[in-house]
This record gives sequence, C-alpha cells and structure tokens, in this order.
Amino acid sequence: MVETAAQADMTRHRPRTSRGPGLRSIFIFIVVALALLMSSIDSTIVAVGLPAMVEGLKTNLVWLGWVLTAYQLSQTVVMPMAGKLSDELGRKWLFLGCVFLFTLSSLLCALAPNVYLLILFRVFQAMGGGAFLPSASGIVSDVFDDRWRPTAIGLFTSVFPLGGIIGPNVGGWMIDHFGWRSIFFVNVPIGVVLLLAGLVLIPRGVRAPGQHRIDFLGAGLFALGIVGIMYGMTVWGNQVVFSWQVALWIVLGLLALVAFVYQESRAPDPMVELRLLRERAFVAVNVYNFLYGALVFGFFSFIPLYAIDVYHMSETTAGFILTPRAIIMVLCSTISSFVLIRTGYRMPMIAGILFVSLGLFLTSQGWQHVTLFGHPVSDVVLLSALVGITGIGVGISGPASNNAAVELMPEAVARIIGLRGMFRSTGGVLGTATIVLLLAHFPNQGHGLEVILRGLSALILLVIPIIFLIPDTARARWLKRQQQLARVRGAGD
Repeated sequence: MVETAAQADMTRHRPRTSRGPGLRSIFIFIVVALALLMSSIDSTIVAVGLPAMVEGLKTNLVWLGWVLTAYQLSQTVVMPMAGKLSDELGRKWLFLGCVFLFTLSSLLCALAPNVYLLILFRVFQAMGGGAFLPSASGIVSDVFDDRWRPTAIGLFTSVFPLGGIIGPNVGGWMIDHFGWRSIFFVNVPIGVVLLLAGLVLIPRGVRAPGQHRIDFLGAGLFALGIVGIMYGMTVWGNQVVFSWQVALWIVLGLLALVAFVYQESRAPDPMVELRLLRERAFVAVNVYNFLYGALVFGFFSFIPLYAIDVYHMSETTAGFILTPRAIIMVLCSTISSFVLIRTGYRMPMIAGILFVSLGLFLTSQGWQHVTLFGHPVSDVVLLSALVGITGIGVGISGPASNNAAVELMPEAVARIIGLRGMFRSTGGVLGTATIVLLLAHFPNQGHGLEVILRGLSALILLVIPIIFLIPDTARARWLKRQQQLARVRGAGD
C-alpha cells in the first residue's frame, strides 16, 4: 500500500513505544497546552474586570453580563462540532485557524469602542477558544503512542485549574496598573508565538475518510433559542418591568428551541442525540448538570464584583479571592477520584451539594472586620475561606458526576461528555443571565448579591433528590467485589 505524504509525516514524528516521547512531541504538547491555558485564563480573567468595564464603556451590568454569557454560549455551541470540523479540515489547520481567530478577536476586544462590539468580538473569541480542547486532544492523540497518550491527554485536566488561578490574579494586577483593555492585549503576543510554533511543529495529520455531516442548522437554532431568551431577559433588566417586548423575545427563543428539538430528531448526524435523553438515567444526569451549572457556576463570575462592591477591595485583591478556591478544588477532586470506588457516586455528589450550599450561605452574610479568639481576621482571608468552602463541594462532586455520566454508556464517551458539557454550560449561561436580571432590580448591587447568594444556597439543595435517580454503578461494583472476597475467604476457611 502506498503511503501518502501526510501519513509519512505522521509516521516520522510518532514516537516509538519502546522509548519515551520524542522532544518534538513534547514541544507540540506544550504548544497545544498553552492554547488551552490561554482560553482558560480568558474564561476567568474578564470577571475581575467587570467594574472597570462598566465605567470605561459607560454601560451597565445588564449589558456587560453578555460579555460573560456570550462567551460561554458560543463555546457551548462550538465544542460539539469541533471534533467533526477537525475531520473535515484536518486537526492542524483547525487548531491554527482557531488560534488565529482567538488572537485577532482578542485584539478587537481590546480596541472595542463600546459594549456592543465587545460582545460581538467575544463571540468570535469563544468560537476560536471553544475548539481548542477537541483539536488539541486530537493532535496529542496523533503524536503520542499508546503508552504515553493517556498521560498527555490526562495532563490537560490540570491546565484549566491553572487558568482559574492565573486569570483572576494576573487580570486583577493588570487592570490596576494598565486598565481593563490590557487583559485582552496580552493574548496577542502569545497567540502569535503559538501560530508560528504550530506551523513549524505540528504535523499535517490525516483527514478521516468519508463524509462528515455537521449539524449547522441545529447549532444555529440552539444558539438562536438561548440568545432570544437571554435578550428578553436583558430588555427586562433594562426596563425593570415585564413588557410585551420581553415576552416576544422569550417566546421567539422558546420557539427556536422547539425547532431545534425537531431538527435533532430528523438530522442524520445531529448535534445532540435525542435517543440518549429517552432513558430516565440520562434525563436525571443532564437535569442535574443543567441545574448545577445554573445554580453553582453562574455565580462564581460575580465573586470579584461582590468583593469590590461589599468589601471595597481592589481588582488585584478581588482576583486573589478565587485562588484558594481553585487550589482546594484541585486537591479535593484528586482525592475524590481515588476513593470513588469505595464511596460510590451518590455520596460525593450529595456531600458536594451540601458544602456548596454552606459556602454560599456563609459568603452571603457579608461579615467584615471579624475577630477570632480576640484576634482580627483580614477580610481577604475570611472571604477567601468562605468561598473556598464552595471549592470543597465542587471538587468532591466533580469526579463523581463525570464518571456517573460516562458509565451510562462507556462505549460513547465522547458523545456523553459533549452532552453533559452542553447541559452544564447552558445552565451556567442562563444562570449568569438570571443573576444579571435580578441585580437590575436592586439599587445596591452588593446587597443584591447577598440576597441572591442566600437564595442559591437554598435552591441548590433541591438538586439532591435528582441524584438518587442516577445509577450508582461504582458503589454496586465495590459491593459485588466485597461479596466475592467474602466468598473466597469463606471457601478458604
């Protein structure tokens, strides 16, 4: 069989199984990991700049909330399609195209003269960043052999928490010293370096044979539905009263989502496989992920705003508040991953909900200048500790909810992860938009955030009954193993 030039290029750079990964493979990993880190940082860095953007762009939080939600929504739509696009275009060219789009959009965000163009450029930025993970995973899968591939892909999971630590801290410092536009300018030189390195290092790869249909119509209807609902909420927030314009946009959004469901039921290669949602376990998992995203992830973007409004902290200090939470999440998720086989999935998920609820409630109290055993406690330390309690909950429950979803259909891991991520991200987008709408009804945003926090701490407890509808396969396997060991010991006696 004749080897194509692309295949020969891939063969030359694929490391042998008897040795460690080659130097070029390591450099390729560094390039794609830096792209993931850049996208992760940009998901968190903007939250610190919200107060400065309100003042700099002469706008309000209702419109500025779109800078967060438009980014999240665009990534939600792009990610399920990115894998298929990599087959159509080739992984190298999809990755480099997305780096170029992300870099150019970052420059445009930095130069945006008003909030409306900033929202538009953030959409383009998210379209580039949303495809990084699927294309990066494909590239790493191509250049590492079977021995090292799982380790390389597994290391990606450490990139996102790093972004959660670097983004708020570096972003706060940059805003204090150079203004909010600097948090977008910083991506430009990094993006240029990644483009040049990727052109030289990443092999062309081999396009998958056959025709790959991409459900652009389904993706468009889904995006239109969510945007219609969100825009209706934005109009509501600006007017502070419910009007016929609000109702019209929300109805249009709901009609678009109905059309999306119809399109997915007839598309040969749908964006979302509806058959996966017909079983009770799949419904329970995805309802859990949607509510978790809406009630938990939606609020964390507002923690820096809460620190600035209520505690009068600087952007640099407000960014630091999220750092202990990110570190705690990494530690707790690592420990939780190792003990899942003993604890099962339900126990960590329930414990995680309880910790999140406790953390949200305590954070909502707005305690300041607290003394402990006669010693004053810094407001920064206190708020970091209280927010860190929610990090314990998210870290404990994360591995359990991930595996509970995957084990419903282990032979379709990619589709299950994509579906789970879509529901959780959609919940986060709508949760963020709802918080922005509610804040519009409070003359004092700090007080409004405290009321919303208390409400979220109660609502998140309503997720617990849904957990009991999700099969606990890990616990069942462990019990079965214990029974087998008991029978072996009994036979030995």
